[in-house]
Amino acid sequence: MSFVYKPSAGRLSSAVRGGLLALATVSAGSLAAVPASATEQHLVQSFDIAAGNLTEVLTRFASAAGAAISFDARQTEGLHSPGLKGSFGIGEGFARILGNSTLQAEPQANGSYVLRPRPANGSALELGATSINAQMLGATTQDSGSYTTGAVTIGKGEHSLKETPQSVTVMTRKMLDDQNLNTIDQVMEKTPGITVYDSTMGGKYFYSRGFRMSGQYQYDGVPLDMGNSYVQADSFSSDMAFYDRVEVLRGAVGMMKGSGGTAGGVNFVRKRGQGTAKTELDLSGGTWDNYRGQVDTGGPLNESGTLRGRAVIAEQSRHAFYDNDKRKDQVYYGALDYDLTPETALGLGIAYEDVDASPCWGGLPRYKSGADLKLSRSTCLDPSWNTWRSKRTTYFGDLKHQFNDDWALKVAGVYTQNTQDTKYAFAASSVAPGTSSTRLLGSLYDYDQVDYGLDAYIDGKFEALGQQHELVLGVNASRSNKDDFYAVSFLKQNQNVFNPDRHVPQPDDSYFIDNASRGGPVKSITKQYGAYSTLRLKVADPLTFIVGSRVSWYKSDTDSFFIDSGIAQTAKTTETGQVTPFAGLLFDLNEHLTAYASYSDIFTPQGNARTQSGSALTPLLGQSYELGIKGEWFDGRLNSAFNVFRTVQKDQAQTDYNSSCASSDGYCYLNAGKVRAQGFEAEVSGEVIDRLQLLAGYTYTQTKTLEDIDSGKNGAAFNTYVPRHMLRMWGDYSLSGPLERFSIGAGVNAQSDNFRSSPATGNRITQAGYAVWSGRIGYRIDDTWSVALNGNNLFDKRYYRTVGTETFGNYYGDPRNFMVSVKADF
Repeated sequence: MSFVYKPSAGRLSSAVRGGLLALATVSAGSLAAVPASATEQHLVQSFDIAAGNLTEVLTRFASAAGAAISFDARQTEGLHSPGLKGSFGIGEGFARILGNSTLQAEPQANGSYVLRPRPANGSALELGATSINAQMLGATTQDSGSYTTGAVTIGKGEHSLKETPQSVTVMTRKMLDDQNLNTIDQVMEKTPGITVYDSTMGGKYFYSRGFRMSGQYQYDGVPLDMGNSYVQADSFSSDMAFYDRVEVLRGAVGMMKGSGGTAGGVNFVRKRGQGTAKTELDLSGGTWDNYRGQVDTGGPLNESGTLRGRAVIAEQSRHAFYDNDKRKDQVYYGALDYDLTPETALGLGIAYEDVDASPCWGGLPRYKSGADLKLSRSTCLDPSWNTWRSKRTTYFGDLKHQFNDDWALKVAGVYTQNTQDTKYAFAASSVAPGTSSTRLLGSLYDYDQVDYGLDAYIDGKFEALGQQHELVLGVNASRSNKDDFYAVSFLKQNQNVFNPDRHVPQPDDSYFIDNASRGGPVKSITKQYGAYSTLRLKVADPLTFIVGSRVSWYKSDTDSFFIDSGIAQTAKTTETGQVTPFAGLLFDLNEHLTAYASYSDIFTPQGNARTQSGSALTPLLGQSYELGIKGEWFDGRLNSAFNVFRTVQKDQAQTDYNSSCASSDGYCYLNAGKVRAQGFEAEVSGEVIDRLQLLAGYTYTQTKTLEDIDSGKNGAAFNTYVPRHMLRMWGDYSLSGPLERFSIGAGVNAQSDNFRSSPATGNRITQAGYAVWSGRIGYRIDDTWSVALNGNNLFDKRYYRTVGTETFGNYYGDPRNFMVSVKADF
């Protein structure tokens, strides 16, 4: 009777008990079901496998190492192993696990292992010298030490970057940690191809390929309608403490959630229960009283390891380079993963995030001519009573079932509730020459949004015509409930831009309501659901054809009351059976390079906007084309990509200024816009040379207005916020020899000029091209403790990270600043 253990895409399919014949397969991330090669037998990995009966210890080690071993079940019956803890190659690991037995793991020519009795003379398997010369990467990035990944999950299932016919950047855990990227805003600012634009409300707008990424978010693959509202722009208060990685797709995302844009989408993949016990402690402090502490701990919660847990607690308090601003964040996260059976696993999680801040929002105004006031970067024109309180609770759940080696089912759901209470004022008028006065615009917000979503799909492989193919069939649904109230009004007091008064009296809440220029209660319910499928056909050994489609249903009901005019408005939008196709082609040029082409459609409902006749606007439609080549090198430790893209959007909602409607701005709208964005991207991620991790991306983007309600704009640039040229780069190099405890990191965010034309005056507010350099020095004290110093804007470049108008919205970039971090791994 024999026992065969090999890694596969599935979970444990059956177990050996009492010496019975069994076949076990355990998830190994993106490790293919291929035995370890001869060069991989000496790869060093970190293991922490508890003692137990020899069969179970061998099973857990083979799963963690991605190795294949076969043996007779009677060989291990009644035998015990001390387990394995430390860093070892595969061969050495087997030898240590079997050290107290009379067995040895004998390597085979194909890279697998066979369990055999040791020679009669008692000699043990001779171990070669151990060296670190490679690392096999999976989808999970924590502890990988890499700036790239072995697989992405922003689509369905797991596929390597080279097998994905769209542009995807993965911000790995090491990248997030090395640069202290703790918020979604900070992550997107460092992501290649992404432009970040400040909202006067404190949130951020994200742009990709010339278009806004409006609410295109996933949690563990479940799409939600997060963001996309004025109160939080495209960002929200989510902390990165409990995420393993952030996957950012550029291009059309219609296959992700139905309604969507042509810009791209973001998938947040959370940390899960761990198979080995580990605790991380992070403490940091830096410029502007920026202090953060974080504890991340997890491990098995029972002897067999079928129940695993994870807990993360983080707290950060900070000021900013401008006056009056302060903020405190608290994060609590817990997760459990439980193997209900060898084939079925259940995952649960809960996160609570609390933000308590006195922010400085709105940016700075300019002279009426558009000229820069040349204020100090520390200038804040807001009163000290600005308040922002945000609380978010999120529940996660998923169930995975492995039918066999080829077919699996995943069902996942997410529920999140966010409440925000905000009261603030900011400078909101231009400054006349020879004067120093600007008006203050105040706002009051009570925001309550509940989002929940469900996604379920079957992913499997099948044989046909001598080739293996893959099929995904799934459904998903999401619902967003918003119950908001806001009021916007000018204050009685003006502000002196050159000598600001932070003690401007705070009005009562009733003042905002009684003097509102706009505002009122807004309640809306948005529902969407759909069915999707993707088929990967292996036409020939080098050629894969991918075809997919989603059928979507969308419904939105919004009830608004405008307190300035006393007008109530009800808007309804319904889209039925909207088909979103996707097609891709992959051609393997050789073992390292794959050429690809892809096409995708999108639609974005706009029925809440009305024409003067009262009819709802039809959806915005778009098509995205992409042609490129991707590379995978050094066993997947380095990925490269180059592509050209073109996106066309039409029927965009545009304001009809010659009309009058009951809307938030008093105008009606028309389906009148048609725009085009095109360009190319180049990216490298991973280990370029030994000990050097690098993420570098260059993007060229050109946007053009093809049709506009204002014919004078035809042929002009569509989105002037997005620079033509953009470079995002960060690298980290671990020294060798006498300085092997040191690592050095450096990076740059560089872009060409961008501008914004004032709609009222036509003035062009321009920011010249700039480059902002950052650096890091790390030192490993011992196997537990390490320390690092990060510096940002090392040359103290003075620039506007966001350009607005003459009245508001001009934000300085951060001056030079530093952060010291101490980290311990137990």
